Amino acid sequence: MNRDKRLNSIRILIESEHITEFKQIFHYIPKSVIGKHLRTNNPRMSRLVLKVDELTVQEIVFLSNLIEVDFNKLNTIVFRQYLNDHKKRK
Repeated sequence: MNRDKRLNSIRILIESEHITEFKQIFHYIPKSVIGKHLRTNNPRMSRLVLKVDELTVQEIVFLSNLIEVDFNKLNTIVFRQYLNDHKKRK
């Protein structure tokens, strides 16, 4: 199966720090594409984009392998969104 070229673009954008929060990934690739790889449905993907605290470590590891980006970089992006979202709620 051919690798989706958008995944390479996301990797480059993450590594160059143009993507700084998890939700920004979906400006470049549909949630349905990532959801298909995670084997989850669109409603859950929509929830994960808005509430990253529902992402499991296993899902973050899987996504880092899928995008071919270091787990720590992806985890930092997820955590940054989590912190920013919680600042807004206070």
